[in-house]
Amino acid sequence: MRSFEFAEYFDKRIKELGLSRCEIAEQTGVSRQMLYNLTKGLTGEAKISNVVAIARVLKVHPVYLFRLLLSQTEFPKYISVTRYKGDATGFIADVTISDNSSVLVNQVFIKTWEIQNIGHVDWVGRQLLCVDKPVDHLPAGSFVAPNTQRGLMPTQRMIAIPETLSGQTVRLSVEFTAPPYPCSVLSYWKMVDAQGEFCFPQSEGLSCQVQVVAL
Repeated sequence: MRSFEFAEYFDKRIKELGLSRCEIAEQTGVSRQMLYNLTKGLTGEAKISNVVAIARVLKVHPVYLFRLLLSQTEFPKYISVTRYKGDATGFIADVTISDNSSVLVNQVFIKTWEIQNIGHVDWVGRQLLCVDKPVDHLPAGSFVAPNTQRGLMPTQRMIAIPETLSGQTVRLSVEFTAPPYPCSVLSYWKMVDAQGEFCFPQSEGLSCQVQVVAL
């Protein structure tokens, strides 16, 4: 990786967002001189808080910016176990339905996450898999107690992840139907490769947690 790739990525990203370096400085509180130093590879005085602030405004994962800044060294592992060496994923934001949002009973809604490929491996042929435990069939008329592990039903239990190159971000959306009773409910999703194997077996993955309420 070339030492000036941070500058290339920084300028490309602010152009995509329609921002200037002055606006970045204003929104992050990082001086224009520090921004200049970072884009010139002068990272000796860089503070972690500055890089995190810049990443927040650029809407990227800070680990990716650190990797660009520290390109002359071998970056430490991102996750303890991955299926592919150098593979890594970073959560950016809940685009829709933040944790503990309220939805109505039987409501159909779409949950969207934004994640970033912060590793060295391009994501090709990958999918996002629902890993919720199936609920045993209950007799008709039986009482269904509120439980955070059941009740949230996805329209599809697996969705395709678009090809995502190293450094790129991607938005993933799943349609859910809320259960017919008030409760707190949670759904977990994990990335799998083209062979159906977990890419990050020890990571928690993505989740959707909502509070189901009745009018």
